[in-house]
Amino acid sequence: MISTKRPNYLKLNFIMLAIFLFSFHHQSSSQEVVDETIELAELTGIPKTKVLIVGTFHFDQEQKYDELSEENQKELEKITKSLAVFNPTKVVVEKAPSFSERYNRGYRKLLDGKLSLDTMRNEIFQLGFRMAQYMNHDSIYLFDNKPDYIGSLKGFTFEKMLAYADEYDSAFNKVHFDKINKVFTQNQNTLNSLPLYQNLKMRNSLQMEKYNTYRMHMIEMRMGINDSWMGPDWLGRWYQRNIRMMTHIMKFMTPEDRIIVFVGDNHKWVLEQLMNNTPEFEVVSSFDYF
Repeated sequence: MISTKRPNYLKLNFIMLAIFLFSFHHQSSSQEVVDETIELAELTGIPKTKVLIVGTFHFDQEQKYDELSEENQKELEKITKSLAVFNPTKVVVEKAPSFSERYNRGYRKLLDGKLSLDTMRNEIFQLGFRMAQYMNHDSIYLFDNKPDYIGSLKGFTFEKMLAYADEYDSAFNKVHFDKINKVFTQNQNTLNSLPLYQNLKMRNSLQMEKYNTYRMHMIEMRMGINDSWMGPDWLGRWYQRNIRMMTHIMKFMTPEDRIIVFVGDNHKWVLEQLMNNTPEFEVVSSFDYF
């Protein structure tokens, strides 16, 4: 007798779906097991050079501190002795290598007693020359580079960039402006209230490094989007400049070196970022030596 009972299609569909999901999960699990056995080749065995980047302000641009005063000369000696524990083998200062012969000639005069540090203004001398002399080095190293202002940055000045920010899409450009200015003013007041040693120590703190990083990505980068691109181009030039500075160091370093760099503190974050992504460098915390 032929059955007239109709198949339960809903039940059949459910069973087929369950079989499919089980099969898919089994295949996925098997694939995961296989993937765990795959190993990709890595870049290993690359010799690393230790680098300690000391962020500073530019002494000739800051009126609060007289670096030649008796008090600050003692502060600078204290800074030098603290950082010398790193045992640097090369001292690098923020000046273009094209000035190397001139500055090393001056450094040799210092070693020969023909110049005295207490008459030489500028952090290049007070920090860089002082450290090299303290460590008995026979020379110093220069590494700055300033790319040309081209394209949207031609004829660049900060005044021109700020004026542009007011004229074009100022609501977007300056959305963080007041907050950044408030923090900047507070930090400057704090730094200016400190002895020179503590001032430089705080300029090498993680808080200052984060502030400098955020500032350039919260103000400059927003200016001129889809118009002149002045802000992003400025930030791109800043990276370009620091990439070039880093590669100057790569030209004269050896794996055995322990290099100390004295540079404006707004360079510190980007140089460390670049070096942390370049396998020949091992970045050492400058804050830990203060």
